[in-house]
Amino acid sequence: MSASKKPESFVQRIMLSIDTHTSVKLLIGMWGPRLEFVVRLMLVATFFDDSFRVATHFPAHVKAISEEGYLNWLAETSPGLVSFIVTILLGMGILAQCLSSMCLLALPTPVVSTTVLIGWAILQPVLYAQLSNMEMVANSLSLIGGLIMLRAHFISKQGEDAARMSLVGRLLLPVVYLYHAGVFLSSAYAFDETNSIAMYISKFSMFIVNIAVLVGLLIGSMFVAAGLKSRAISLLLALLNLGYISYQHPFFLYSWLEHWEWKYSQNIPLSSVALPTGVNWGDLDPYELYDLHRYYFFLGLSASGALLLLTQFGPGKIAVQENEPLLPVVLKNLD
Repeated sequence: MSASKKPESFVQRIMLSIDTHTSVKLLIGMWGPRLEFVVRLMLVATFFDDSFRVATHFPAHVKAISEEGYLNWLAETSPGLVSFIVTILLGMGILAQCLSSMCLLALPTPVVSTTVLIGWAILQPVLYAQLSNMEMVANSLSLIGGLIMLRAHFISKQGEDAARMSLVGRLLLPVVYLYHAGVFLSSAYAFDETNSIAMYISKFSMFIVNIAVLVGLLIGSMFVAAGLKSRAISLLLALLNLGYISYQHPFFLYSWLEHWEWKYSQNIPLSSVALPTGVNWGDLDPYELYDLHRYYFFLGLSASGALLLLTQFGPGKIAVQENEPLLPVVLKNLD
């Protein structure tokens, strides 16, 4: 009789308990494709939302880009020409986002679809003159990293080498967390002196929390970039990001339907919203504040989807830990 080998970790004990009632391999085979679809849906959520927002408020977007975008210098002399150019670009952007997102879900032409979405993700901050809006740029870069990793996955399935493409995508994924690390760093430095002991303890506690979060984000970002325990860490970061955007940008709490008309809260918080460059708080009405929260929520949702792609497909060949298992192996040695 051979001695049974005990699981090496708490997670392994859980997996073994599940495996005694049903096959873990069967569950993964059954739910794996469904989870892959959900991750792809999260990845393209911001493109669906953005195309819907632009289509339903098309004249306002044309006006905003014409007056505040990088073509505003031409609008002074040729406003009609600028409006025509912006109209064509936005129309193409709506079609590109909708069609490419649907193709990426149905997978008829995934390589072409990811290429188109990467192009729009690069063009959008330029078109809206938001290159100095660091939150938008950081989320966009992480989103581009996820699209590059997904493109590399489909290219590798066609028999081509996509190791360098996977590396580029993995390096871009943690950019949004480096941005958040910078935010926590600035919060940690905002440690003013006070004569109140209670206020001092409170501020010092927040200082410690900010430093701890800063260190955690930096270490997690380095591990993801290096491909070391990257699948587990990207899963953790994705879940943390989902909690963060649900707390900071809960746009669904700021609107309701009343007598078949949408109403918007007059008390939408301002501090958690990164304003577009050149826009002041006094310029925004309740709907515009709601729209900003909604935009950053879906952008963050897609950034979490990008991280979950790394969890699903792994870091690629150019990584410290290429063949990293996400779930521990269930060891069963029967007598």
